[in-house]
Amino acid sequence: MANLKQLWNASLLFRRVTAVSVFVLAALLVYLGSHIPRSVSLPADDLNAKSMARIREEQIIIQKPDIAPGDLALSYNGGNNEVADLWLENATLDDRSQHLLFPNSHAPAPGRISYTTGEAAAPMNSRDTCHTTIEIRRAKDSTSLDALTLYQTDEMAGAQRYRQVILDAGASALEIEVHTDSPDPSPAGLSGCHKVLTVGDSKPIALPAIPVYMLVQRGKIDLHFNPSNPAVKIWTGPQQTFEGVSLGDNTLRGKGLQVVATGHPMAPRLEVRADSANSITFGRLRLGSDMLRLDIGRDAENALAYVDGSSFYNYDLIDAIQKNPILSFAFATVLVPALWNWIRKNCFPRPIAQTAASIEAPPSEKVA
Repeated sequence: MANLKQLWNASLLFRRVTAVSVFVLAALLVYLGSHIPRSVSLPADDLNAKSMARIREEQIIIQKPDIAPGDLALSYNGGNNEVADLWLENATLDDRSQHLLFPNSHAPAPGRISYTTGEAAAPMNSRDTCHTTIEIRRAKDSTSLDALTLYQTDEMAGAQRYRQVILDAGASALEIEVHTDSPDPSPAGLSGCHKVLTVGDSKPIALPAIPVYMLVQRGKIDLHFNPSNPAVKIWTGPQQTFEGVSLGDNTLRGKGLQVVATGHPMAPRLEVRADSANSITFGRLRLGSDMLRLDIGRDAENALAYVDGSSFYNYDLIDAIQKNPILSFAFATVLVPALWNWIRKNCFPRPIAQTAASIEAPPSEKVA
């Protein structure tokens, strides 16, 4: 301390460097005081406007979803004029379906399985179809689910008049149950009733009206939805989205959400974190021709939000000080002038008047 004090008293350069450092620190504190992350009450319209993933460019990741073994991760109950198909990756048939559909045969190794609609079509004036029901659950003996990823890959979805969503649960296994039923005792004349199952490289088989059970381990589930009669739309809203698919059993809870770029290591375009030990509710999944959307949160929930790595909602301490008459007066008339006087005194000192040295006058010339 003694050395610093001596350096302070002796070196004007040291005092100026110190003053500049204090000024920079004060400016940094002002900036940080204006950008203190704060939580926001959910739902928030401006946050929901950003909770979308563009096709082939981004993915929606629900972090630590609250899905117990046997609980729904995603579900779909078919409606009028709706046709659903699905393709599974790294999948096998459940023992029940394996023994029923392929008796006396060994179960193949995990591979591709598809459950698709056959060629039979209904008259164009029919507004109804056979209804497909899809239930995707966390397998009973599976590992914990760290993340649930949703995205789209097929750019032809809009042109071919269908909507797509791909579901990826990572290392956690998922059980899929799918069945297609007629709303009428006689399905004649209805479309979407003729379903075809293809397991690996085996020959496709026409399915009777029975449920099919499948298991996906470290694979993807690709779902497509389209109108049986293109003249009767199943899309809603100005963005023509399909809303028949539900996260969980209508809603799904998790610790957070990210919208990340596909294949690019960068800060998430959107990140939402639960503000406490509680979870956030996610719902109203909407499938567009070129994007996915969902809603974040419900009443009484709070979250922190970040856009491109920066806090989206901030508490402005400087603004709060300015709005407080006492604090703003103290800041403007005491702190700021005191800092300026300190800098001026120590960095720009006034010249010290020096006492004139006694100069001996030259001896007067003697008068002759």
